[in-house]
Amino acid sequence: MKKIVLLLCAVLLTSSLFVGCGNDGNTENPGKDTQQAGTNEGIKADGFAFVYKGTDIIPNAKMEPIVTALGEPTKFFESDSCAFQGKDKVYTYGSVVINTYPDNNVDYVYTIELKDDTVQTKEGIYIGATLDEVKAKYGEPARDTGAALVYEKGTSNLNFGYADGVVTSIVYFAVVE
Repeated sequence: MKKIVLLLCAVLLTSSLFVGCGNDGNTENPGKDTQQAGTNEGIKADGFAFVYKGTDIIPNAKMEPIVTALGEPTKFFESDSCAFQGKDKVYTYGSVVINTYPDNNVDYVYTIELKDDTVQTKEGIYIGATLDEVKAKYGEPARDTGAALVYEKGTSNLNFGYADGVVTSIVYFAVVE
């Protein structure tokens, strides 16, 4: 049963990355120009932030300062975007995977996925935490899909996939509509 739930979570996560394939070409995202990841200057405080090696990573923030701060990723992949004009890019830093989207030749953070319990949210939630621990830190979610608790803040969402009352995935998402 756990394998089925984990497989469903993986399929949902993967399919959510391609939801925008039929967009109308409008990639404008209010507020992203004021965000500057990797420093505390200009960071818009209305979205979820993940901190990795002292670097703030926020959905919809520019990726360039993050790469500058973190250095070369352990893995890198790019492909033509089906939702935007340009290339989607995937940067892997150990147990953290950052997906980007292009807009006017600038890459912005689209998703931040925590892969295992060696990394945690700024609030201390990790894969393996209980849903009670999540709710104690974040309160009641905006939605509970039966497979994920979804929290909304500013121009980002934070999803905690779960099975049997335990967190199985953590993904930050940019809201780009």
